[in-house]
Amino acid sequence: MSTKVAAAVGGIVVVAAAGGAAALFFTGGDLSFEQPIVESVQTEFGSVSEESTGIETQVVVTNPNNQSFPGAASLNYEIYMNSVRVSEGSEGGIGLDPGRNVVDFTAQLDNAKIPAWWVTHVNNDERTVVSTQARVGVAGLGASLPPQNRSIETDLLTAFASDNSSTVRIADQDIMTVSDQRASWGTATAEETPIAFSVDLENVHNRSVQLDGTEYRIVMNNVTVGEGRTNDSIVLEPGEADTFTANAALSTPRMEQWWVTHLRDSQSTRLRVEVFGLVRDDGELKRVPLNVFDRRIRFETDFLGDEPTRITELPAEDGVAPEFGEPEVQSTSSDWGAVTDETTEIVTDVTVDNPNEGEFNDLLTLQVNQTTEVNDVLFAQNTSTVDSLPAGEGTFTITALADNDAVPRWWSRHVNNGERSTVTTTATGTADIAVTTLPVSLPDRQNTQTTNIIGQVETEDSQRVTTERGEHVLTITEVDAEWGVSDPQSAPLIVTTEIRNENTFSSVTIEGIDYVVNLNSVTVADNSSENSHTIAPGATRRVSYVIYLDNQKMDEWWPTHIRNDEVTRMSSNTTATIQTPEGTKRVSFDILGNDTTIETDFLGGGDDGSSGSTGTSSTNALAPPTAAAEGS
Repeated sequence: MSTKVAAAVGGIVVVAAAGGAAALFFTGGDLSFEQPIVESVQTEFGSVSEESTGIETQVVVTNPNNQSFPGAASLNYEIYMNSVRVSEGSEGGIGLDPGRNVVDFTAQLDNAKIPAWWVTHVNNDERTVVSTQARVGVAGLGASLPPQNRSIETDLLTAFASDNSSTVRIADQDIMTVSDQRASWGTATAEETPIAFSVDLENVHNRSVQLDGTEYRIVMNNVTVGEGRTNDSIVLEPGEADTFTANAALSTPRMEQWWVTHLRDSQSTRLRVEVFGLVRDDGELKRVPLNVFDRRIRFETDFLGDEPTRITELPAEDGVAPEFGEPEVQSTSSDWGAVTDETTEIVTDVTVDNPNEGEFNDLLTLQVNQTTEVNDVLFAQNTSTVDSLPAGEGTFTITALADNDAVPRWWSRHVNNGERSTVTTTATGTADIAVTTLPVSLPDRQNTQTTNIIGQVETEDSQRVTTERGEHVLTITEVDAEWGVSDPQSAPLIVTTEIRNENTFSSVTIEGIDYVVNLNSVTVADNSSENSHTIAPGATRRVSYVIYLDNQKMDEWWPTHIRNDEVTRMSSNTTATIQTPEGTKRVSFDILGNDTTIETDFLGGGDDGSSGSTGTSSTNALAPPTAAAEGS
């Protein structure tokens, strides 16, 4: 010892020594006493309960005296983690033998102090100083060991970070890339520990991607230390990139529960962070099975030792994100619905196989855009939304309204195209899964319709033209017909007849004809052709007449055709005014035929919609029944 200060106290001299050691000497004899010296303190965790954590402490004390002190020594201790005193206590009745003594005792760390320590740890940039302070005394006199400090650092923020880039795929389509994951702490409080998770997102989809919020879950071992929802949102148009941040928070009080699991697992923690997107559906935020932040790590600490914190990245769990499967259309069939004078409803039943269940199916809305054209004339167009698509095989119904005003336009093209119409229905489907939309393949339907009105008019069979008294004046030996150029106003039907004058001695003049043509109850022609033709006695002559059908009446005819199951009765009545030696007479002059039935199948009549058929038949002897059916 260097400098000593002595004081007499009833025969006992107490000597204080520099350097933290103390000596006590007995006077009045040869015996003297020196204060024992604390050489070192070592600690490690012991048993752990829900309320407290045992800290096994070993103190090495040197007794410089030649005699023992049975039960005369005492020990006081305090343990701090940063500024938080997590344990304190005392041990008495400790016996000291001469020389080196090892004193073992168990301190109790109050687990309820762990949340307060956690706040200091986070706010101190994840740094903690574990300080153990001990004091040994004999006979009421003692010496303190300088505090035993160990510095502990964790770096969870670096563990959260990842430079890896991944691509989010739905139904085999790339939607967006996720890169540069990172995190940052906010200021921790006794209630919560804010943490912000950030990622860089890029929309590589050809449609917009939207998130209206997030749902997060942070689990340390099996303790959920943070969970909740945020209002953080982002909208990315195709090709756009931006940083998305989810502002989450840990529950500071739950760190006490985590602490117990951490120590019981030899200071090892499996940390899992999942941040899912939320979308607004029918005014309600719903979770999308799309991970925008996903990290799994293990960190191991040595709070009472000298080992650094070790962090290990863990692989992602298999099958955590459900896959979206594109609904597959099995079949379609269409029929006519309600018919009014202005519109005709097309009702289509679609049978689909929907492989989705659970989260994606709860969000799924199917939109179907359907367009029907006849001869490239827009006939019907509609967008239908299916809000509830059953899982597995199911059927839903969509409707479209056909505009009857379009009939004259496509009918005129029907005539100009040789009484041939192509009915094409194109459908596009969009699966809306809230976060984005995906195309759904729907089959197009094409159906070719033909009629044969010309065939009903033309004939090579002879027809007698007689007066009311039964006098046979003319014979129609042949009828040919062809269409002129039609437009939405009219369709000219050019009828050429070969007529023989049965009168051997006098000419017959056909001064003109009157004609009426009805399609069901609709009169589509009611007019006269005043072309005059004179046929010499016994001669045969070819004469032509132009019959004008009023195409503007076709939209009026169309509802009658549909209401009658696509069956139309075509009837005509043609009369001629002829001049004979006996005078002017009115005679039946049926060059158009009569009682013709026209049947169509504009919607295809089959699931694949690939073929359609029409038929025409007639009771007129001049126009034998014929039929035309053609599929494309």
